[in-house]
Amino acid sequence: MNGYGKRGFEIALLSELKRLEEDEGVNTPKVGLYLHGFNNNYQESIDEIFDLEKSLKEVYGHYPVIIGFSWPSSGKTVSYLSDRDEVRDSVGAFTRFLLDVENLAKRNEQDCFSMTFCIAHSMGNYLLRKGMEYLSDSLGTPRGRLLFDETVLLAPDISSKDIEVDGKGKYIADFSRRVHVYFSKHDRALKASSAKRFGGNRLGRHGVNDYGNLPGNVVAIDAKKYANKESIAGYKDRANIQVSVHSSHRYHKNILTDVIQVLSSVDRDQIKGRVPVLSEGIPMNNHYTLE
Repeated sequence: MNGYGKRGFEIALLSELKRLEEDEGVNTPKVGLYLHGFNNNYQESIDEIFDLEKSLKEVYGHYPVIIGFSWPSSGKTVSYLSDRDEVRDSVGAFTRFLLDVENLAKRNEQDCFSMTFCIAHSMGNYLLRKGMEYLSDSLGTPRGRLLFDETVLLAPDISSKDIEVDGKGKYIADFSRRVHVYFSKHDRALKASSAKRFGGNRLGRHGVNDYGNLPGNVVAIDAKKYANKESIAGYKDRANIQVSVHSSHRYHKNILTDVIQVLSSVDRDQIKGRVPVLSEGIPMNNHYTLE
């Protein structure tokens, strides 16, 4: 019985963390949650994790432990709006999963030596936004009670104002020690998403609307230098298919180098390969661009 269900998952996870420490010398293993975007069937969502693990290992040196939560996307680009409905239908299950993660962490907080992260891509950010909102209904406002050390939003398909202090996604910041947003104006998939959302700016394409209204732990990274058609040319997924600009954040070495420094909890202004954006000649501490 101990090998099945929630208990089996917990045993397997703790065993892998112990193995990484003892066999590979990884003193602080990284354990993360990955949320896929729209236009993915179940197998493709698993393949995305495989590709992401491989890409991170090529840059970082060893595999992080990535746990996927697969929501029932239709696997069709034309089904964007129905996929949003599927996200909403999945929020209850996702919230229960987050509560299980919270309980697991609390039970093992004396023995756990890992750091936690969450990576959400595309519409997976909408699931994260809704899940954190519902989670707050169960746990309250979690000041000092963080679920993730680092949260990474890749090409987030949510409103540009959602991540602001008074936005619908404010709970993402509440449950995270830090939040890093990666966006690119060259993301045509999010341009189409913007049209389907009646012209509203998408965070993953336009960045933040008001950088003066961000929570103190949120940072936005302009990745347009590498998240574009020319820079991503030649990058292939596991099926040897050319990677899209919308997916480039999970594949391009320069973007992943920044992401890995984030996951390693390097101070925002000490991360190599990025420079602060100037506002009236003064460097901003929440808006950077990749060099």
